[in-house]
Amino acid sequence: MRKLLLTAFALAAVCSSGFSQNTEKMEVKDPAYNWDFTHIYPSWDAWQKELKDFSALTPKFIEYKGKISKDPKALIEYIKLSEKAGQMGSKLSSFARLQKDVDGKNSMYNAKLQELQNIFVEMSKNRSWYSPELATLPQETAMKWIAENPELAPYKHDMEDFYRELSHILDEKTQNILNEYSRALSATSKIYNSLSVADIEFPKVKLSTGEEVTASPAVASRIYATSPNQEDRLKVANANRDYYFKHRNTFADIYLGMLQSRAASARLEGYKSCLDATLSGNNIPTDVYFTLLKVAQTNVAPLQKYWDLRKRALGLAKYYHSDASAELTNFSRSYKWEEAVKIVTSALGMMGKEYNENFNSMLTGGKIDVFEKPGKQTGAYNLSLYGVHPYVLMNWNETRDNVFTLAHELGHSVHGILAQKYQSYNNSGANSMVAEVASTFNECVLLDYMLAQSKDPNEKIALLVQAIDNVAGTFYRQVQFAEFEYTMHNMVENNKPVNADVIAKVYGDIDAKYNGLGVEQPENLKYSWPRVFHFFNYNFYVYNYAVSFTASNALYGNIVNAKNKKEADAAKERYLNLLKSGGNDYPINLLRNAGIDMTKEESYLAVTNRLQKLVDQLEVELKKVDKIK
Repeated sequence: MRKLLLTAFALAAVCSSGFSQNTEKMEVKDPAYNWDFTHIYPSWDAWQKELKDFSALTPKFIEYKGKISKDPKALIEYIKLSEKAGQMGSKLSSFARLQKDVDGKNSMYNAKLQELQNIFVEMSKNRSWYSPELATLPQETAMKWIAENPELAPYKHDMEDFYRELSHILDEKTQNILNEYSRALSATSKIYNSLSVADIEFPKVKLSTGEEVTASPAVASRIYATSPNQEDRLKVANANRDYYFKHRNTFADIYLGMLQSRAASARLEGYKSCLDATLSGNNIPTDVYFTLLKVAQTNVAPLQKYWDLRKRALGLAKYYHSDASAELTNFSRSYKWEEAVKIVTSALGMMGKEYNENFNSMLTGGKIDVFEKPGKQTGAYNLSLYGVHPYVLMNWNETRDNVFTLAHELGHSVHGILAQKYQSYNNSGANSMVAEVASTFNECVLLDYMLAQSKDPNEKIALLVQAIDNVAGTFYRQVQFAEFEYTMHNMVENNKPVNADVIAKVYGDIDAKYNGLGVEQPENLKYSWPRVFHFFNYNFYVYNYAVSFTASNALYGNIVNAKNKKEADAAKERYLNLLKSGGNDYPINLLRNAGIDMTKEESYLAVTNRLQKLVDQLEVELKKVDKIK
């Protein structure tokens, strides 16, 4: 029940530190390029005071034990207390975490987070009784309370969701037994992380240039993108995969143990399969998963045509996965921050007044941390903070990819702003399936805008390749992984033999099915599946990427392919209503209301048809510059 159960703030991964506290007023840097943390608290003194107030809430939760199932007023008070704690916890956590992410060398932030974590642990103990007691309240009574008490009305969806899953909630005795075994059951995950991260050692490779490099993922990515020598790219790829081949039996045993544990848990909780157990949490029909697989499997032609175009444009006799990042043209362009902001703002002008007012509000200062700096977290993200505003982290390096990243993250920002404006606190968050629609939608808008603005065939090729790679990586690649996951879980659930060679064959056959015979498959490729950490650390998650990416392409297509302005405006309004809805319904229902039914095959054709169009356009542009005949 999401925030109703006090899951509004995540504090699971904090580190400890004994650094002394600093309660001085903070220095505010240029808000044009740096985060302004005074929007959350004016000083660490204010943070420390709020922390004290937050801690004082801890004993209050236990006061409602035995009352919430008997008195609607007690339930309302408990929920309000939970929401108050959730909002306070989010602000306290974000204030320290955000500063840690731009100043990672300062251990003070870990100390602050540890203070908060200690309080959270105690608070969690004082509210562990809540779900079991709520389960004793008949659903009819709960719905009657909601009808009679307006203050409970915003929680109707949360309550219905709780009772929908009630039959799968284990009794207290069984749950306690599982809790006792939880550390032992989680050992396989820890072993995997040690083997794949802490203990991993990649071999050194001597390139044709005489340079000796370690075939780590980062180095491999650099070689794939910059080396003009195919043999060097392949040599690094094989060396990178050899570690997984060498430890193939260990990785297979780890994964088998995880699959068996997941299957046992699903049966114990009364689900038909591991897939049912995973999708049930968000009430997602299994049709969504199987329809995704079916459409991708039957529409691989544009993907395979793309690999063939690349092979021809690069002048290769054979094509390998390690050739997928090689540049097809020598086009290069850098983008200054202000120029990129102007481009993205102009592209999104089509979204109308309300969208752009909220988009522009993110550019008013103090909300985006723009440039790289010592100790700063790498990559990019958006953090929407309830009652304040979103914070966006960038590491601007003037690349075209950064321009798209800016559009992507600000899509999340506007989604957060609109959801908070139109929804109650408990419904202001969004499921990942819907959240990623808001970001990838903006990438579709930006691509079409930049293609329309470009007059240089080489620039168009670079833009098209980026867009096609996005479809290949976010849709086809993730579906490929999703099919692998389903196949392996299904084999274990049906007691079929599983070992390193069996897993490798499944992975290799699926890879060949999607990418075609035109992409060479070295023997160690099919043993490289353990590189995908999602298989071990998450359960049926990768399909989310493909579904949300499909939805964003379809919703964007509904706007730009509309027959007239009236239809386009209606499609745009449905999309904006999706952003405004936050998490007030199940993700499939929200997407259906926006105009896309993810249980229908035609919905997924939007992304496969778009890929066909992009690949055909790339073929035209490659011919213009004599890269292919």
